Order: sequence, then structure tokens, then C-alpha cells
Amino acid sequence: MKIEAASLGPFETNAYLLSSDDGKECIVIDAPQGAAAKLLPLIKDRGLKLTHLLLTHGHWDHMCEAHAFAAAGAKVLAHRADRELIENIEAYKDRYLAMLPELSDADFKSVKVTTWLEEGSTFVAAGKAFETRHVPGHCPGSLLFSCASEQVAFCGDAIFRGSVGRTDLPNGNWNELLTSIRTRIYTLPNETVLYPGHGGRTTVGHEKQTNPYAKP
Repeated sequence: MKIEAASLGPFETNAYLLSSDDGKECIVIDAPQGAAAKLLPLIKDRGLKLTHLLLTHGHWDHMCEAHAFAAAGAKVLAHRADRELIENIEAYKDRYLAMLPELSDADFKSVKVTTWLEEGSTFVAAGKAFETRHVPGHCPGSLLFSCASEQVAFCGDAIFRGSVGRTDLPNGNWNELLTSIRTRIYTLPNETVLYPGHGGRTTVGHEKQTNPYAKP
């Protein structure tokens, strides 16, 4: 599986393009501002079939262009705890405009989720089997998508290289985040490569040994 990352939008949010080994299908993980203009032309030029958009959580910077990928044929997968954020993003426009007044109405378009995932949900995409782990704390609906055959996991804003997700945002919970990391991320094999929602990749083993915020 080919994995490509693009850091986009005002918060440098990572969007990931995953292509199948046979070069026929692809999926996208998270849809920050600019993701559609960046990734959809690549998908078209390579003749790939876009099958899924996986949302690690419902914060605006991770899903604001989800509607464009849904319009391009992707099934949208997310956790039901973030339903309001994803399917009614317009209601949160004023909160984001207070931080980013340069945004416009075009940046706040909701999307309907195709499938709601839960802890332990599995699915096949881009020719690979994925397992879902629910990792709340940063956001109630935070998800991690693990592909054991590739030894990779996409963890959203639960954990970063040398850091962890914020819990001072609405519905954040520090103790819940630490529990998620210890029971659902650190229980992955040490060699698992973690692809976070911001910044560069790391491994489970590296974070267990060095992360100052989330010790095993």
C-alpha cells in the first residue's frame, strides 16, 4: 500500500492518500482545507477509484472538505459521537470564525456519514483490512485506523511525535485521552508506524519510551 501525506489548511492538518498495491483503488484519511484541490486531481490523473474517506474525528480542520470527497464517490466513515460536528458543521461556524475570520460560508459544508464505526469495527479498503479503535479524549469521536498487514495506524490527534492531543477544547478530557493512549494505542505492536493528524510520523515503541505526556 502506498501512503502519501499532505499537510494542509491553517493548522497544517495531515490528509493521507492510501493507494492499493495494484494501483486501482484509493482511500483518503481526513479532509482539511485544501485537500480536495490537492488530492482529487491526483486521484483522477492516476485513474484510481476513490472508495472511502475515513475521518479520525469531527473537528473542522479534519473534515471541512469531506463533502467534496463524498461528491466524488467516497463512502464516509466516522464515529457517531462526532455526528453533530460532522453532519451539522454550520452550527459551529461562529466558533471557528472567532479564531479564523478569513474563513467563509464555503468552508462550512456538512457531509452525511455513510457508516458509523465503533470500537473493534473492521472493514476492507484499498485492498487491506483495517481495524477501528475508539480513542476519545481529544474529541469524543476520535478514531484510530490500524492496518496490521502494513504495520501502520492513523491516529488523528490522539497522539503525536513527542506530544498528545489537546484536551482544553469543548468535550476534551485529559484522563480519558491517557486511557485511550495506554489501552488502545500502546497495545499495538511497538513497530507500528503512527501517522498523526499533525506533524511527522512516529512509532508506538518510540512514544512508549520517550513521550513525556503519556507514559505507559
